[in-house]
Amino acid sequence: MPFHFSLQPVLHLRESLEHQQELRLRAANQQVARVRHLIEVAEQRRQERHSSQLKELGAGTTAAELRFGLHCDAELERYRRELEQHLAVTQRACEKQRELFQQAKQAREMLASVGDQKILIYEKESRRREQRRLDDLFLLRREHLRHG
Repeated sequence: MPFHFSLQPVLHLRESLEHQQELRLRAANQQVARVRHLIEVAEQRRQERHSSQLKELGAGTTAAELRFGLHCDAELERYRRELEQHLAVTQRACEKQRELFQQAKQAREMLASVGDQKILIYEKESRRREQRRLDDLFLLRREHLRHG
């Protein structure tokens, strides 16, 4: 009689749920990486603007151009702060998703452990049955040889 784990459909469901949570965690990690990249780009842009302003000041610039540059700097700074706030939100969401993934993984591992224990018990019982069969066969042969 082959081994049959009665909770196999439940284990399959747990594996599927774990996989879904893992995919969601990967998506959350990608979102965090995207926001971090946007912050880096904004910072690079701010540094480029600063270098450009220094060159313009050295070459001579109008008050309107200076005001426009300051307005651009302020907008870049506002945008960067928004991105940092968004990063904090995405990092919290990512951490929450990491916890959900860990819970799904633990639930699957616990059920898989039960299955492993059931397999060990089945194999042990199977070996016992086989040994009993061999013992019975040996005794039958011995009796047959003694009376034969």
